[in-house]
Amino acid sequence: MDQKTTFILNLCKYGGYIAVLWVATSQAGFAITGPIIPLLIVFSLDSIRTYYLDTKFPSFSIASLYLQLLLIFVFIYEDGTPLGGILLVILIAESLLAYPRPNGDYIFLTAVIGFPAVSAAGLFSRSALNWENMAGVLINCIFFLFAYAVSYMARRQLEEKERAEKALEQLDRSRADLEKAYHKLMEVSREREQLAVLEERSRLARELHDTLAHTLTAVIVSLEAGKKLIDSKPDRALAEIMKSQEQARKGLDEVRHTVKALRLGDLDNMDFTSAIKGLARDYAGSGFDIHFDLSERLDLPSSWQTNLFRVIQESITNSIRHGEAGMIKVSLHGNKKGLLLEIEDNGKGCGEIVEGHGLLGIRERAAALGGRLSFGCREAGGFIVRLALEEPA
Repeated sequence: MDQKTTFILNLCKYGGYIAVLWVATSQAGFAITGPIIPLLIVFSLDSIRTYYLDTKFPSFSIASLYLQLLLIFVFIYEDGTPLGGILLVILIAESLLAYPRPNGDYIFLTAVIGFPAVSAAGLFSRSALNWENMAGVLINCIFFLFAYAVSYMARRQLEEKERAEKALEQLDRSRADLEKAYHKLMEVSREREQLAVLEERSRLARELHDTLAHTLTAVIVSLEAGKKLIDSKPDRALAEIMKSQEQARKGLDEVRHTVKALRLGDLDNMDFTSAIKGLARDYAGSGFDIHFDLSERLDLPSSWQTNLFRVIQESITNSIRHGEAGMIKVSLHGNKKGLLLEIEDNGKGCGEIVEGHGLLGIRERAAALGGRLSFGCREAGGFIVRLALEEPA
């Protein structure tokens, strides 16, 4: 119960005790005898329970209710009047409002049965047992029923109020949790946005690097060939210069296309196999042999084609720029289980692998495809890149 309800209950309770004490002393005098003794004990027991047992020893509070009921019956027997009914009304109301059920129910039933029996015994001991006196006793039992009904309704209202307060507290906690979850979600959303921006920057950097590295390597190779042929074969030299100019234009177009779209221009205009073989034409006449060993029919998922094209393109570029290779072989075979890509060259190989932008880009593309990537030096000399993929479900 809240403090206001407790105050009202105590005010009514002690008001009833004072009224009973005043009437009892008016009838029997102020001598501490007869019914006054159990009345004072009832008052003392009630006060001890209210201000001590309920806070220190709540398990004894219930037992004190039944002890108080017994003392009230003693008072009724000694008093011989219906005055003890007020004490029972107080006890019924208090047990229902302040203590767990079904103690209040038990006390009510005991009062309804015990009050007429004890009153009849008291009247009989005084030779005053008659229908008129018993009628007054039975009328008091109706007040017990009224007290029980009012107290029961009051208890239900208190319980509903407590449930509403608990629901409100739970709602406040839920709202606080939702606010925390919302702020956390916003924080995660901002982090994911930043991560997406970083991933997009990395992807664009990788696309631009792969495109420019391949194109500029081809341009440099053509210009080197033209420089060597300019004195002995000026026509061939001019052809190499023209080819390098065409490669530069192509590279510029691919850079523009990379910024605008996700797919390659080569794959938009031709099938995947033709686009790969077109890489060899970039170095035609420059002294580099690029051979392809491809399955007759490569039915690759569209999500694979761009990344595989870039892996092959970057591997060829690395073989020419860093490996100084003269021959490069590209093998690409597929079966029901997946696909195996190998790019090997006859270049100088390497002692220790240092992953620059090229190899890092290949590794990132392999990770995006969910493939197993390995690269290293061949026993016969040169470098090899191997990528194994499984067919997507």
